[in-house]
Amino acid sequence: MLTEPEHDYYWQRLWKKFKGHRLGLISLYVVFGFFLAATYAPFLASSKPLFVVYDGAAYFPLFRYLFYSEFFTKRLDLFFNLLIFTFPLACILWKLFKKKPKALKISLLSICLLQLLLFAYVANRKSVDPAADAQLIEERQEAIKLHPLPDWNLSLRYMTPYAKLNLLLRYEQQKKQHDILSSYLPKHPENLVPATLWGIERDRENKELTRQKNILERLKASGKSDTQVSEFAEAKIQYIKDRQAWLENEGQKLKYQVMPLLRPYHWEDDAGGEQSLNRSLPWWQLTRVNHKDLVAALLFGTRISLVVGILSIAIAIAIAIPIGALAGFYGGTIDIVVCRLLEVWESMPTFFMLLMIVAISGSKSIFLVIGIIGFFGWTGFSRYIRGEFFKQRNLPYVEACKSLGYSEPYTMFMHILPNAIPPLLTLLPFAIMGAISSEAGLSFLGLGEEGSCSWGVLMDEGRSAFPAESYLLWPPAILLTLLLIAIALVGDALRDAMDPRKT
Repeated sequence: MLTEPEHDYYWQRLWKKFKGHRLGLISLYVVFGFFLAATYAPFLASSKPLFVVYDGAAYFPLFRYLFYSEFFTKRLDLFFNLLIFTFPLACILWKLFKKKPKALKISLLSICLLQLLLFAYVANRKSVDPAADAQLIEERQEAIKLHPLPDWNLSLRYMTPYAKLNLLLRYEQQKKQHDILSSYLPKHPENLVPATLWGIERDRENKELTRQKNILERLKASGKSDTQVSEFAEAKIQYIKDRQAWLENEGQKLKYQVMPLLRPYHWEDDAGGEQSLNRSLPWWQLTRVNHKDLVAALLFGTRISLVVGILSIAIAIAIAIPIGALAGFYGGTIDIVVCRLLEVWESMPTFFMLLMIVAISGSKSIFLVIGIIGFFGWTGFSRYIRGEFFKQRNLPYVEACKSLGYSEPYTMFMHILPNAIPPLLTLLPFAIMGAISSEAGLSFLGLGEEGSCSWGVLMDEGRSAFPAESYLLWPPAILLTLLLIAIALVGDALRDAMDPRKT
């Protein structure tokens, strides 16, 4: 077995050779850029500001909502939101202990364990809305019993500061979006009313005002005296006017808003208004067919692609290593049985098994897709591990382990396996490509997770709206292609770096 200094030198030499492959190095940076965009997606696209001052008090809305499961409804998003904090911590530990391999391994394993424990806690705890207050809600219900007519001042009295802030932020964001979209249609600004979200809200309020005024006029014209109906109509009119005036006046108290870098919408927020606006907008202002923001969905969709690629291959490797190791180390009957198993398993193509199982189970969960890809995609790794164990089992260091009395499992997994893993690394990028492509293809066929922002789902939406809104198809298709090409080039560079014939 290689000693620790020699082993470290091997990886340093491998990294040096990899850096000499310029295209591969650039591709690695591209893949890392996708990872950073996925991890810090809430800082790039969210309806919650990172920082805002309202009525003289400072608020950090985005950080308050990072782990609120009613805002980030997908557990995958909660996992990545935790990674926002644990990833920098892992980088710091790597910097501190990179010259101490044992301490580094322990530290990184501790970070991984911390990530999993925090995720288990956050995903299963009871969520509490930062803008809600149970006591105020009860007091409001009691007040409504005593004063049943609509009253905006009464509503304000039982709102928390965060509830008021959320109301103001939504109003200001919709108004700003209305102004931005107006610049793309300078010749026909009237077409935006009520096309945008802000316009739809104002149109709804105006229609309600008109309806209540008509009720009062009909009562007056008929000469009937219905005090209850007239009081409610007058209170409703005053409620709407007071609410409009409050939103306009309170908006001036919002200062120093620090919004996410790219888009002021979370991928699950309504952002579009009428879909017909897409025909006149640039691609970064487009909305999906369900009126969600396209750029936000593209950013958060990166999370799905990376998790599918990494987690499904991790499952495949976890299955492949012990099976391939047993076949390669013992040979004989065990090897024959394993080889027949591999042949049977490889006769079931992963993608078609995906289609069949999803169709039979009726479930479109992304975790089911990950499990199927991993469960049916391990055979290639197992063959590779088997071949490496065949090659390694008769080398002198294995004979030395036997003579020293080490157990066979210890020899297999503590001595042979570390030397068999490096060649396996050349397969990983291409396997990750296949997993990402399988998930995207399944979603493109309409069998992906419903209510998801997977790039395959986005492409399916563009396909279903073809040809009227086929432009929705290209952004996710381009990003998927770019990620797959970058991963392929990284794999190619890694294979060249590990080739002993190339210096």
